[in-house]
Amino acid sequence: MNPHFSDYWWLFLVRGIFAILLGVLAILFPGSTITVLVIFLGAYMFIDGIFSIVAAFNARRTMRTWAWLMASGILGVVIGIITFLNPFATAVAILSLVAFWALLIGVAEIVWAVRLRKVIRGEGWYIASGILSIVFSFLLLIMPAAGILTITILFGIYAITIGIILASLGIRLRKHQTLFGHHVGFS
Repeated sequence: MNPHFSDYWWLFLVRGIFAILLGVLAILFPGSTITVLVIFLGAYMFIDGIFSIVAAFNARRTMRTWAWLMASGILGVVIGIITFLNPFATAVAILSLVAFWALLIGVAEIVWAVRLRKVIRGEGWYIASGILSIVFSFLLLIMPAAGILTITILFGIYAITIGIILASLGIRLRKHQTLFGHHVGFS
């Protein structure tokens, strides 16, 4: 294992805790805190971006893929700043991206089902899935408030899951650091 990661175990732990807190807020208060949650999302992206930049800078000699980490960090900082400047536009942009994605997936599923109808049985279910994706896309665009609320709750579930994974990784890296005597960063 690259000792760089165990030396900075606390970065993973802090990112995980922040993601869990954000996820809990998203689930408990979706209707009244959408703007706040978008700002928290921006803050998370900004903080995560800074941590990624720091990690990339520190790993530039030991990781061949440090530039990808640096690029994702810079992108996170930029998106975080944009979100602070206009949280409503960020919420609408997220909703629009999800709607566009659902529309594309729905059309693709229908096309694939028609093309595979001679190869598979039950392609009607695949077509139904495609139709549901398209309907979901239009519902998001027709009822954006409900769409933003739903996406907020789904984001909460995602953030809690990612937070648990990151915090667990931080704890495991801390144990690795203790076992092998690396003591850089917070101890």
